[in-house]
Amino acid sequence: MIKDLLLEGFALKRCGHYKHAIEIFYKALELDNKSPELLLEIAELFDILGNEEKSLSYIEQVLNANPTHIRALKLLKKIFVDKKAYLEAEQTAKNIYCISKKEEDLADVFQLLNKQRKYDEIFSYNVDCDTPAILFEEAYAYFHQQNLEEAEKFLHKILIQDEDNQQALLLLGQTYFAQNREEECFKIVDKLKVVENNIELLDFIARAEMCRKNYAKAVRLLKQAIRVEHKNAALYFNLANIYCSQGDLAMAKKNFSTAIALKPDCEEYHLAVARVYYSEGNYKKALEELDGVSFDTRFLRAVILYNTGYVALAAKELEQLKAEQPENELVKEYLEKIRQGLLAN
Repeated sequence: MIKDLLLEGFALKRCGHYKHAIEIFYKALELDNKSPELLLEIAELFDILGNEEKSLSYIEQVLNANPTHIRALKLLKKIFVDKKAYLEAEQTAKNIYCISKKEEDLADVFQLLNKQRKYDEIFSYNVDCDTPAILFEEAYAYFHQQNLEEAEKFLHKILIQDEDNQQALLLLGQTYFAQNREEECFKIVDKLKVVENNIELLDFIARAEMCRKNYAKAVRLLKQAIRVEHKNAALYFNLANIYCSQGDLAMAKKNFSTAIALKPDCEEYHLAVARVYYSEGNYKKALEELDGVSFDTRFLRAVILYNTGYVALAAKELEQLKAEQPENELVKEYLEKIRQGLLAN
């Protein structure tokens, strides 16, 4: 009887009839209410249906009976990841690895540490293995710590094993891009397969195509990425930069403004649109965007003050900048202009 119910439940699950499968598994549960595998099947089905609360209640029953049940722990970790509860997911992943000692589970730990930018903790494991998944997470950590040489070394280890590893190729391309190694970057781009819902991939290829001056293709790729994730400020910022390169300042300002609306505290975005206004001679609008404290923001503010006749204020700002970067040629050039102007008067 119970065997027939299980077979029927599994068949319904395979066909996507999840609610009906749960009903069948409930009937099986009446005959065996302690089966961890049956409880877990129901937990998985509720997770598929998006009912995390019900799923967690069944996972809890499994783990109460067997705290080391790997499959239940992995489902629990998945739910934490889906909820972006990365710390809880990390602790669960560590429990799984302590039980299994499998490299694939250690890779999951590293991935969750990367999501939380706990890069040093990854290196503290001092792992010596050639498993691609682990090598990738180590390379990712090195990349985000700006140790591009080490990131590249680990990525090449992966590509020796699998030259078509798309994940490794993408990160290697980003590593080359960060070092302005354009020709090597372009070779990587030509090996990448476009996946329409992979935001990171679309964005990277678009920026590379912009460097190649393939603006139409770059715009098309970024618009595709925005259709997938329309609240991603960085995508609008990169699209705006492409329009700037094309000389389409109206579209550039429109997309910079969208990026700022989505991420108003990002000084880089405000500076970028201020530069567009400055290039148009709209100094008032440019100054409205220059409330930041970075060197570049303050320098542009000083230049605009100088151009609009506020020489004393410009000189004060430039002197502060010179104290920070004594050899900056542009700062010295404007200070010299001010000095020459004072002498002339």
